[in-house]
Amino acid sequence: MEKLTVDSLRTLARAQGLELTDAELAGLLPLVEAGRAGLAAIHDIPLETEPASQYRIF
Repeated sequence: MEKLTVDSLRTLARAQGLELTDAELAGLLPLVEAGRAGLAAIHDIPLETEPASQYRIF
């Protein structure tokens, strides 16, 4: 996965109609990177893996 930069995050934000300052983008960057890492980890889990928890409706 390609590493995000403040400039690439700015481009993504502008595509969504957001004009964020450099400070705002710098603050968001670690959060977006963590989210991307979490999604990548989920993608690596085999489809046969059972869920970690079960929800029951009474």
